[in-house]
Formats: sequence, structure tokens, C-alpha cells
Amino acid sequence: MINIKLRVANLVRKYGTCKPYALAHDLGIRIIPVDLPISVRGFLVRVLRRKIILLNNKLSETGAKVVICHELGHARLHSGYGYYYDPAGTYFIPSKRETEANEFAAYLLSHSYDINPDIVANILKDRHPDPKAVHKILGELITFP
Repeated sequence: MINIKLRVANLVRKYGTCKPYALAHDLGIRIIPVDLPISVRGFLVRVLRRKIILLNNKLSETGAKVVICHELGHARLHSGYGYYYDPAGTYFIPSKRETEANEFAAYLLSHSYDINPDIVANILKDRHPDPKAVHKILGELITFP
């Protein structure tokens, strides 16, 4: 099993930042804001072996950071591509990859000063956080202005 908490800590230590935009830049991942349907927050694609995060341009600043953290989780943990993040959906699909990307995002956000640490700390108190709780908390952080 992947130790996501350690992977995030190592990433933050290596690059000296927990800011999602800076990490994406340092990892060579472009972020392109695009006009997407509200139900699609963002997704990771590979074009000519380059990773790109397509980000819904209607997201709030905090929402964009959460989505970027989630997509960075896919970029760092999974070799495939073509994921999308839709935490506002009325259902939760227990996909291992989505669960891992959510957990990655939560751990990365726990290093941030922009997000209330009590919100994130509450779901990260267990070794393997409840995927539904992580999904719910991340979804609540994502808003549209």
C-alpha cells in the first residue's frame, strides 16, 4: 500500500513549498484554466508525454487549489490519465485511484496556511482516512464565486 502521507511530506520537503501552483510548475505540469461544465472541476491529461491540468475557470481560488492538489495526486501516484474530479456529485464511487488522489490532496492541503487546518486535520486523524469523509470535506471546500 502506498504511504501517501510520506509521499506528500517528501514532495513538500524536496520542493520547499506546499503551494499547488508552485508544485505543478516545479514538476513540469502546466495548468490551463478552461471553460468547463460546472460538474467538471478539472482533470489531468497527457499530451505528447507532457502532463497538463485542465482547470475549470469558474472555480473560486480555494476551489482551484483543492482541485489542483487532487490532480497532482493523480500525477504523482498514477501512471494513467484521463481523470476528472467531481466531488459535488450526489454519489460517491469508491475508486481506489480517486480515493488515493483525494487523500493526497487532503495531506497536501494540511501543509497549507490558506486552508483551515482543523477541517483537514479532522479527516486525517486515522492512518487511512474514510474515503467518503475526505470526498465530502474536499467537496465542501470547492466553491464557485
